[in-house]
Order: sequence, then C-alpha cells, then structure tokens
Amino acid sequence: MKRTIAILIGITLLATLGITANAETISDPTGDVWNFDWSSGIYNFEHVSKPNVDITEVSYTVNGDQITIALKVYGTVSNSELCHYYAYVNTSDSTYWISWIEGEGLGMAMNEGAMQMDLEPEITVSGNTVTAVFNVVGTFSSGIELWGWAAEYSIEGDITSEYWQDWAPNDYDPYFGDDDDDDTTPGDDDDDTTPGDDDDDTTPGDDDDDTTPPTPPIPPTTPGFEILTLIAAIGVALIALRKRK
Repeated sequence: MKRTIAILIGITLLATLGITANAETISDPTGDVWNFDWSSGIYNFEHVSKPNVDITEVSYTVNGDQITIALKVYGTVSNSELCHYYAYVNTSDSTYWISWIEGEGLGMAMNEGAMQMDLEPEITVSGNTVTAVFNVVGTFSSGIELWGWAAEYSIEGDITSEYWQDWAPNDYDPYFGDDDDDDTTPGDDDDDTTPGDDDDDTTPGDDDDDTTPPTPPIPPTTPGFEILTLIAAIGVALIALRKRK
C-alpha cells in the first residue's frame, strides 16, 4: 500500500514538473495618467486622476496552447467610444495585441515566419479588467515584451483637444523620465520646466526657442500607433464577418 502511494505521488510530481507555463505581470502606479489639454492654446502636460484609464496591471499567462492577456485599470473599463484600451505581447517570433473600444473587443496574434494567425480571440470585460484568450502562435523563449496603453478623449480620436493617456510600464511612456537636464520636468533634454521638448523656452512639445505652440504630436514611441492603420483594417473586417454570421 505504501509503495502504491509513493508511486502515485511520484507520478503526480512528474506530471506537475512536466507542465510548462510562462507568465509575467507588470504593476503600474495609480495617479500617473497624463492630461494633454490643447483647449487653452498651450499644450499642458500634467498627471491627473482618471480611474477608468489609469492602468494598474498588465499581464500574460501561457498554459499549453493558449495565452491569456489581461489589462486592469483602477476604475471600471468603459464601453464609451471615448475610451480606448490596448495590451501587447511581443516575442522573438510572434505578436499579440488586444483592444477594447466602444464595448467591442478586437485582437490579433501573428507569427509571420510560421504563417500562423489567430484573428478571433475570446475577449471579455469584467469590472476593471479586459481579458483575451488566444491560441499560441509562437514561442516564449526570448525577446518577450509586455505593455499596455489606455486613453480617454474629450472628442473621439482628437489629439488636438483635451485627452488623457496612461502607459504600463512607464518605460513605454514617451514623457516619462528626464534626460540630460537639471530640472524635474519629464521627457525633455533642457533646463526649463516645460515637458516634452528640447529647448529652453516655455512652450511645450517643440524643439526651438520661440513661444509658438507646436502642432500636437503623436508620440513616436507610443506602442501601437505605427500599426493603427492595420488594426483599423482588421477591425473593420472582423466586425463585418461577425455581422454576416
């Protein structure tokens, strides 16, 4: 009897050791949402409280042939067209992204080398969390990147008016941190107190020394902007397919 129990315990341990799982969770502080306000004619950069787009956590877990990606906010995930939520996982051979906009979840997993794709992940929202489950299309041995981005607009998609954004982790925030200056202003290389530029005037977001407000930029290092056209095209196609079913 004892021998049988020992064998069963051994088998259980071996089975447990044989389960391969890959996971990562990134926590993000609250109260670090950037407020961009163009309405006054000056680009104002400041941290504000905006719970519905204030990311607290982004994570992924791989179990067997499935990957679960989750994005959590401090408040409640909104179904408004003004609120956008994105999460990304990149590896050395594959890319996964999800979005939640206007109560609609979209996502894509792609491995170009192996010609594998998953265009219809299961995406759900519960309270403060967007969750997506994909079929795994690649490996998770190297080159893993995980990040999230959330935004709320006063006018849908209009970055020339007031809007709010948060990144997780903050390393992906193009306005996070000081570079080569002596002030406490994030995201620039000068010594004034104006964020987001490389000059010494008081006009934010440009690289000269005059006081003319710049055209509001799309931050080049913000994850996802470079593939928004692709995302939009895929999104339209997926919505069309769903309506036909």
